[in-house]
Amino acid sequence: MIIIPNFLKKRKVYLNIIWFRRFLHSLDMKLRYMFFPGFLAFCAAFLEGLSIGLLIPTIRGLLEGSYEFVKGIPVLNIIMNTVFSLFGESRAVAFATLTIFIFSAVIFKNLFYYSSSVSVLFLVRRFAHNLRKSMYKRYLSFGKLFFDQMSTGYLYQVLIGFTERIALELRVLQVIMYRLFSLIVCSMLMVVISWRLTLSMIIIFPICYIVLNWIVKKIKISSKHFAEASSDLGKKIVSSLSCMPLIKAYKEEVEESGRFAYASERVRGFQFSIDKKNSLIEPLQEIILVCFILILVGFMALFFATGRESNIAGYMVFFLLLKRATVSVSVLGNAVGSFASIKGQISEVRKIFDDKDKYFIEDGTKEFKGLSRAIELRNLDFTYPKGVMVFSNLNASFDKRKTTAIVGASGAGKTTLINLLMRFYDTEPGSILMDGQDIRDFTLRSLRSKMALVSQESFLFNASLRFNLTYGFANKISDDNLIKIADKARLYDFIKKLPAGLDTEVGDRGVKLSGGEKQRVSIVRAMLKNAEIIILDEATSSLDSITEKLIQEALNDLIKDKTTIVIAHRLSTIEYADKIIILEKGMIIEQGGLRELLDQKGRFYEYWKAQKFY
Repeated sequence: MIIIPNFLKKRKVYLNIIWFRRFLHSLDMKLRYMFFPGFLAFCAAFLEGLSIGLLIPTIRGLLEGSYEFVKGIPVLNIIMNTVFSLFGESRAVAFATLTIFIFSAVIFKNLFYYSSSVSVLFLVRRFAHNLRKSMYKRYLSFGKLFFDQMSTGYLYQVLIGFTERIALELRVLQVIMYRLFSLIVCSMLMVVISWRLTLSMIIIFPICYIVLNWIVKKIKISSKHFAEASSDLGKKIVSSLSCMPLIKAYKEEVEESGRFAYASERVRGFQFSIDKKNSLIEPLQEIILVCFILILVGFMALFFATGRESNIAGYMVFFLLLKRATVSVSVLGNAVGSFASIKGQISEVRKIFDDKDKYFIEDGTKEFKGLSRAIELRNLDFTYPKGVMVFSNLNASFDKRKTTAIVGASGAGKTTLINLLMRFYDTEPGSILMDGQDIRDFTLRSLRSKMALVSQESFLFNASLRFNLTYGFANKISDDNLIKIADKARLYDFIKKLPAGLDTEVGDRGVKLSGGEKQRVSIVRAMLKNAEIIILDEATSSLDSITEKLIQEALNDLIKDKTTIVIAHRLSTIEYADKIIILEKGMIIEQGGLRELLDQKGRFYEYWKAQKFY
């Protein structure tokens, strides 16, 4: 019963290692890149060990009043004989030589340590940069359904906050390498000084490991909760800032402040929980190590009393080495705790690279040259991920160079149909055809290049008006052409009043523009694109009656000789339509020309009558 869970646990660890290696490779962060900073860290640790090791003959010579013994030390005897031949043999020369060597070793040790640190920081910052790029590229590859279900605040937090936190903790890689090498060097020197004391020190490591492992498990749990709380806080921030007019209109400032405080308090609580556990590692390790040092002192006293040891200088350095070793163990323990604290963030980042529920839209292979006959819906079915059915066996057609209007109550599936035609969502093969060819066979770029969408929600970047008007066009558009199109869309008079003209910043989500002005920006984009299939999703919904009439004239120019699909609540805007389709609960209940539908006195007639057009 115990073997199977252990086997599964080992397999999980193995799979995580394989995934991590592939993940690093995808970010151009191969493990061999760590060789150079690792080598520098080794050199720094070696030189530190050398500087400490040289303290033994230096101190021994001072205590004994002579450095004759150095002639019996390998390597060092060659160096000292060379120095003595140049400057004469004396205690002062020997002391000065050893001191210079110790100082030089410390200088070069710190140079190697600094170089190792800079090398690791360079790799970590490149890792963070590549991770952000890779994640953003992943975002762009996901289907619209993914973004419909995810919070913008959460996605921002993962992309910026979590990657930065991971990078911050990865900076300790250099410290880990240096401290690990330093621990090895110190241990080797301690063995040389006294293998008995060093051997007795081994018992401390299992104790430290047990304590550290217990704390790390606690940190991982807190890290997971912290990542969730941080995501909730990010969602809350974006949601509140985007709904600020609503908050003020309903005087909810105090309540929203309380909700934010609660979300922030959860983050603070889990952060503090992680900090407490991380801070506990070093004191516990120090208590264990101090107890062990006291035991070592007892052993040393015993060895001296029995006459087994008499190397006073060696034992003085042994304690220094032990102190360095304990610091290294403590730092390594803190590093393990730091890595455990980002387990939650790594888990959330890993979800982004998981293909589950990303709703990718598979690209086709054929070029869409343009529409020759009609767009056809054939037995179209569509159900949202949570099981909400929108369409079932829907059949319709949109003829080339004809205007087809789609009318229906909210929730009838009008906007969903537009998302399917634009391939923001995907449906079963053979459900949507362009001249009898499955829409999924065409490349997304060629298909969407022939379509222009003007939706009820205008999407604007926090950039200049020029950038927003010309967004998506590879070739530069001249100001004359831009002004000409803007004039057709009744936007040029507004541009002339702006202090910086086309270079005026529109603010976040176009906050500096009115609803009608934002709508006209979308119309100018569609006019500039000059696509042959035009989709108007309640394109005049944000306009007053006078402006609507002006824009409708511009739209008539836009859709002239184009295949046009219009979604409208205002039935006055579809009087010119060649065909009108009435959708209800995902089904077509009526279709035909304006006069034909009015004569039938069915559902469209009720809509028409309700808006007092008949």
